[in-house]
Amino acid sequence: MKYVILRCEDGGRGSGRAAPLLEGAKAAFLQQLAQAGAAGVVRRHAAQRLATHRGLLGLAPQGIEPPAGQCYAVSASLALAEGERVWCCDFATEQAGRVVDPTAGQITTKESAVLIQALNMALGSETRRWEVGSGNHHLLVTRDPALTPDSKAAIPSPELLVGESWATRLPRHPLADAVRLMAQQARDVLEPHPINQVRVDLGQNPANFMWLWGGAQAAASPSFKERTGLSGAVVSHSFPLRGLAKTLALEWKAGPAMLDEVSVDRLSKEVVQLLKSHDLVYVHVRIISDDPVERLCAVDRLDQRLLRPLAEALPKIGPWRLLAAIDDRADGSVAFIAVGDGLPQQPVAQVHERGVQESPLQFADSGELFAWFTRQAG
Repeated sequence: MKYVILRCEDGGRGSGRAAPLLEGAKAAFLQQLAQAGAAGVVRRHAAQRLATHRGLLGLAPQGIEPPAGQCYAVSASLALAEGERVWCCDFATEQAGRVVDPTAGQITTKESAVLIQALNMALGSETRRWEVGSGNHHLLVTRDPALTPDSKAAIPSPELLVGESWATRLPRHPLADAVRLMAQQARDVLEPHPINQVRVDLGQNPANFMWLWGGAQAAASPSFKERTGLSGAVVSHSFPLRGLAKTLALEWKAGPAMLDEVSVDRLSKEVVQLLKSHDLVYVHVRIISDDPVERLCAVDRLDQRLLRPLAEALPKIGPWRLLAAIDDRADGSVAFIAVGDGLPQQPVAQVHERGVQESPLQFADSGELFAWFTRQAG
């Protein structure tokens, strides 16, 4: 059996003017798939992007293995020395003690690198250093005993803090005190930095806040094949997902950052090629624009230039299943369409937010959806 999972994620800034991805989209071919197969929804959707990836790769969505810090380190090709621990270090935008943008206005790696250098100059020491990752995702490597990861003191990712007072979301634990202190010290460095002053002048959200989460120590992790019995590959532009894929010994291919026609056509051919040597290919794309027209065009390209060619190519390879998860992050759920050999039919009248929500085919999280999608027929 060949499996393809497409996760189309809304990566917009959440300005409030962007409609859900499926609202107003033609998605003509997706509608055909919904009539030929099954449509439904994942109800309990973790706002943390990495958690949804975990579930769609057969892991417990809210699990702590492999730790997020380990994924960041692997993605950055960073080998930890004995006694070192690594933390996810994400830049975000804070206002009045609340996280308002967990992506820091989608800050570039080039800008972030300058801020990382400033943190190292002001706060670095023999026991801690910052390493550059990608975009707003970076790493803190430390030997500080106060920053030893502890499963009893889970630190939420910045995506789970949006609109809330970050200080009140920290657990009562000495580790949380160390994280709070680092966030406060880093804010004093980041807030007045020229990079952020320029971003504010340009009307962009500044990276005035640094958040540590997902702490990890060097450890081995079972591969995807050991966990599921399937060989697999991942295609994405995501820095955290690259680390998760490599940690699970999945083949990694860099996906497109932008969804123009040439990039989507290339992506389609790449996926078909990967299916020749793997049982499952996980494709992750992000629509980062808040512009209504650009969003609709991106959905249409994925519909006609990725899903249609894949559905035409898969039957020629052998038994197959195709899953498209449309993750617009609008109401805490993910709509999905699934079709292929051995899957039940559960069509919906219209592929849009309301129509899919009314389907009786619903799952608690993305891990349950993966289990249903990959189970053997009969």
